[in-house]
Amino acid sequence: MHRPTGYFTGSSKLFIFGCAICLLASGYVAGRLSGHDHEAGPAPIPPAAPAPATARAAAITENNRPAPAPARVAAPAGWDEQKWLSLHNVPATDARNASLADLLEKLAAVDPQKALGLAQAEGNLRLRKTLIQSVLHGWGRLAPLDASNYALALPGGVDREEALRSVFDGAVVTDPDAAMQLAGAILQQNPGEAASYGNSMIDALCASGNFALAAQMAGNGNDGQTSIWMAEAYSKWAALQPEAAAQAANDLADPAAKNQALHGVIGGWAEADPAGLTAFLAMQPSGGDRGQMLGQALESWTRLDPVASAQWINANSAQLGTDLDAGIKAVATVNAVDPPTAVEWAGTINDGTLRSEALTDVLRNWVQTDFASAKKYFDATPDLRPADRQQISEIIASMNSP
Repeated sequence: MHRPTGYFTGSSKLFIFGCAICLLASGYVAGRLSGHDHEAGPAPIPPAAPAPATARAAAITENNRPAPAPARVAAPAGWDEQKWLSLHNVPATDARNASLADLLEKLAAVDPQKALGLAQAEGNLRLRKTLIQSVLHGWGRLAPLDASNYALALPGGVDREEALRSVFDGAVVTDPDAAMQLAGAILQQNPGEAASYGNSMIDALCASGNFALAAQMAGNGNDGQTSIWMAEAYSKWAALQPEAAAQAANDLADPAAKNQALHGVIGGWAEADPAGLTAFLAMQPSGGDRGQMLGQALESWTRLDPVASAQWINANSAQLGTDLDAGIKAVATVNAVDPPTAVEWAGTINDGTLRSEALTDVLRNWVQTDFASAKKYFDATPDLRPADRQQISEIIASMNSP
């Protein structure tokens, strides 16, 4: 069927990684929960300043330690005490505060206790929070266990989540695999916050380019976590590396996991390259959610280039059949399409319910801009369901009333 092409007017399981098996007993996890038997091992290294005593989350214990930590990183260049002091003698600006945060992050990767003390001495509360986040980022590179235990001792809610995210961001720079194991132990000890903490770890992995590890972690969540984590991991992956993300999603053997991953891919790829996403979806097996996903992709493409998306639909309608219905509805209801062309598009939708919904959307706006033409079409079309016809009829009646 030929379709209109033109007349456009413009635009867990909890993720534990070996917490259930015997993990190496040296190095990485040194703290323990009060009240637990203490195994032989090093004592925890306390933070530079005492953490708040209220609303503490469970710290990581000797009994669920991840693998040993990597060797400490060499002192990074960039810490300059004289520069730190001189910056405090100039008026505050965003650039000046960013420089302070950068300096403390570098110091924290060598001496987190000193860096934390400097951050906590800042009188401006907003800047203090920023500086502490920078310290935790650098501290996470050097000693992620100590940094995470400090973060977990902060009051619950946004502060703790932001602090852990900063720790994770730093930890994945040094050793992504060890950071994942640490995150797994934290999730086990804090099940009530596992979904959000896990999401923070996935964000950190994606930000560092470790997309495959983020997808692996997402796939190991429990029933309440997997769909959220899969959407997060594959969406961020697809925004930067859409073909790789799509291939990884297609390679998943479990149909449910594959579907979740593909929906995540669409979220990221539709923003980066909707035309490429549409072509990819057209090659997927018919049925299932393909029509819905094509609709999402074509909606994004149509907002960007309505002529090109319309031409693509014309060229592929015979092959894709009813799977294109959602995509055609997306094209018909984009504001860039003039109403006469839009109702033409809507009239080619195979599914009667979708066709009526699309026509209703078009008519609702059309009566505002060209009442006579819209009413003439409304009176003649047989494609509106009773409820949709009633809705448009009421709009028309209200516009005719004095």
